[in-house]
Amino acid sequence: MKSINQLPDSSRIWIYQSNRAFTSEEQKSITSLLEQFISTWNAHGSELDASFSIEKGQFIVITVDEGVHAASGCSIDKSVGVIRSIESSLNVSLFERTTVAYLNEEDKVATFKMNEAKNMVSEGQLKPSTLIFDNTIQTLGDFRARWIVEASNSWLKRYFKITA
Repeated sequence: MKSINQLPDSSRIWIYQSNRAFTSEEQKSITSLLEQFISTWNAHGSELDASFSIEKGQFIVITVDEGVHAASGCSIDKSVGVIRSIESSLNVSLFERTTVAYLNEEDKVATFKMNEAKNMVSEGQLKPSTLIFDNTIQTLGDFRARWIVEASNSWLKRYFKITA
């Protein structure tokens, strides 16, 4: 299996954010499960050129070089099934899309609900320079270039204009 670093920028990406950090044992378990899955992952009988990584101890990143072979609906469903099994076995949430992750002042991953953003900005908990994780990106190149962005360069920028 290739390392995620060996795949091209054009590779398609899926990012699953956990509601909590994984323990080192959980990371080993996730790694073992995903290595097994990725090694046999295919679309319509064609092996996918894919990889994964666990980032910041709290994000599962799966990527496929669709220049070799595109992921099909069925193959994507299989990957979602594996993520759901991880979610169930570790009792974590990996599909919660209304929770935003950021790096706090201790450089640790912290989260907040989207509907709390305005208050967090007005209370000074989020600053324009706060680093936010953008899990909506679609390619590995975007992951490398702008997965982690300053809040002032994200969808949060509208709240800084209000309080400025």
